[in-house]
Amino acid sequence: MSNFSDMVRYIGLSMEEAAAALDVSTDEIIRWCETNEAPPLHIWQGLVRMLDEIRVSAEEAAKSADLDQLEATDLNRVSLTVPGQAASEFDGPKRAATALAVATLARVFV
Repeated sequence: MSNFSDMVRYIGLSMEEAAAALDVSTDEIIRWCETNEAPPLHIWQGLVRMLDEIRVSAEEAAKSADLDQLEATDLNRVSLTVPGQAASEFDGPKRAATALAVATLARVFV
């Protein structure tokens, strides 16, 4: 495993989705995930853009919640969209953003 692999998995992309999102072949994604060979800088930057899209989406969802009226059952109904060209096409980034938003909102109850 590699740090690249960890980032792809954290974002929630399959190898095929990562290849499509980053505009490279699936073989390149697999090679970068399973060996010590690092991808070029523009590939890292593409992953960072997706992570930023996920973070911003989670932050916006958490900010828009009415914390005074928030109940624990509301946490299971958080729904959001991930802006941006790369991350919005796939379910994994949406799941990651939702998980971050729910975690942020759950802190209200701690």
